Amino acid sequence: MNIVIGPKEERKLISGYFTVANIFCSKCNEEMGWIYIRAFEATQRYKEGKCILEKAKLMKEY
Repeated sequence: MNIVIGPKEERKLISGYFTVANIFCSKCNEEMGWIYIRAFEATQRYKEGKCILEKAKLMKEY
């Protein structure tokens, strides 16, 4: 609800090939990380639908 999902693309990551999409903050439109859409290897299917957020991009409001 607080993210926007960008276009899908295929990427080769350390753990294999995946279809992923970048995710963006819905308020400031800053890129926050990516979401795994599809894993090409059966052993990596547990990642599908999960998001990776870059810790350096997160801010805490006071």
